[in-house]
Amino acid sequence: MVIQRSASDHRREISRRLSFAAATAIAAITLITMSAGSVSAEEGTDIGHANTPSVTYNDFIPEERDLSDCISAIPKPGCGSEAKGGWRQMLVFGLVISGVGFIGWRIVAGARKNQPVSSLQTDGE
Repeated sequence: MVIQRSASDHRREISRRLSFAAATAIAAITLITMSAGSVSAEEGTDIGHANTPSVTYNDFIPEERDLSDCISAIPKPGCGSEAKGGWRQMLVFGLVISGVGFIGWRIVAGARKNQPVSSLQTDGE
């Protein structure tokens, strides 16, 4: 038996969809307007501090070695700094391993839950 919707339910559904479409359009127009305004504001600003040097020091690239020696898939010894690694890197590694373990546990638990129950009844044999 199919349940038919009344005319008021149909009108309510149409008005809900129109409201969603209008809100989406307003949000898109607002974002486009804000981004266009920020671009024009950045272009119109005068750079008054053109003589200020930028900071180019990096802890992970030594200043006494050639830059091409230190940037590669396998950097040569002496590149980098003492700031590499440490407890923060181990924390991230532990979180990644914990996340992968949790995902694996949920997959195994879901597969076990959805297994068909086998019939262990014998036919009197």
